[in-house]
Amino acid sequence: MKTEKPTPHRLLKESKKGKSFVSRDLAGLTVLVAGLVAMTTMISSRALHGFYRGMAERGFSLTPAEAAWQATVAFLWIAVPVGAAAIVAAVLISLVQSRGVIAAEAVRIDLARVNPISGFKNLFSLKTIKGLVTAVLYLLAGIIFAVLAWKLFAPSLFAQVQMPDKAAGALWYSVGWRSTALLLAVLSPIALAAAFVEYRLYIREMRMEKHEVKQEHKDHNGNPEIKQRRRQIGEELSAQVQSDIAGSSMILANPTHIAVGIFVHPDYPGLQFVSLRERGNRARKVIAFAERLGIPVVRDIPVARAVYFKARRYQFVPAELVTPIARILMWLKDIERNHAEAPSDSDPSADSAPDATPDLDDTSPRPPAG
Repeated sequence: MKTEKPTPHRLLKESKKGKSFVSRDLAGLTVLVAGLVAMTTMISSRALHGFYRGMAERGFSLTPAEAAWQATVAFLWIAVPVGAAAIVAAVLISLVQSRGVIAAEAVRIDLARVNPISGFKNLFSLKTIKGLVTAVLYLLAGIIFAVLAWKLFAPSLFAQVQMPDKAAGALWYSVGWRSTALLLAVLSPIALAAAFVEYRLYIREMRMEKHEVKQEHKDHNGNPEIKQRRRQIGEELSAQVQSDIAGSSMILANPTHIAVGIFVHPDYPGLQFVSLRERGNRARKVIAFAERLGIPVVRDIPVARAVYFKARRYQFVPAELVTPIARILMWLKDIERNHAEAPSDSDPSADSAPDATPDLDDTSPRPPAG
């Protein structure tokens, strides 16, 4: 059963097939407003005056063909601006409602549209009922407009017989604007209500089933289970990283967000090599793995951050960081030497302890400054 709201991708896909939301009532109202505005602002009476003036100057002796041509030109000067404004308004309101989607697939021939069974079902659809109710409301609105216009404007129009030409022109201009405003006031509520109902019917028609929503989410965002598994695999330490940890002389940490492995050859202590470089969850796993192997973990935040941001994996440590790392290595050797020189009888379990440098944390003594 289709109970879920349509997804944006579903609406976009259906819009390309020509099933986008476009309210005809709202489009018609927009075209009406654009046409009325064009009639009052873009139409010039010069073409009409020129037509009558030309006929009068020639003593109304034009041939039917000439009179028809001049009348056509005058008509086009009046009608073209209004028609152009109406067309532009219709296109713009349609693009706004369809969100700029062009129905490229709607030009295909669909024989299902001429199926008599489908046409019979549409007679009792909600869209048909909506159209019938809208037509009745428009009829009532037209009657109301006619009654109000007669009561408001008829006395003034009948009184223009006794007015001068200039005053009569101003009266017609005023009546035109007022009647336009009255017409829009009567039709606008119906058009807006019809557009709202039509939008709700459109969303109802585009509803999806739950499994369709889940499948679409998987198709576009990926399977959540697969993504989680990929994330886990990405966070797991590879065999190469584990080998680099085992071959490192120490691990610099900050304190758990950054892990940098340092390898120093015993015969060349001045050549310090970055064996690994990790951060985040992988850094925590590097630290845990190094602790299991007995690799020294030194939590020196300034040095760890400096090496992480200034060096890359499998590169030598920058020259300005060689001395701080050398001091840390000397400090570690002193600790190893002290452990090796400690008497075995002072700690019965010393013989069974693993021969590895203990891990250092924030509470451990810091290496000497100089």
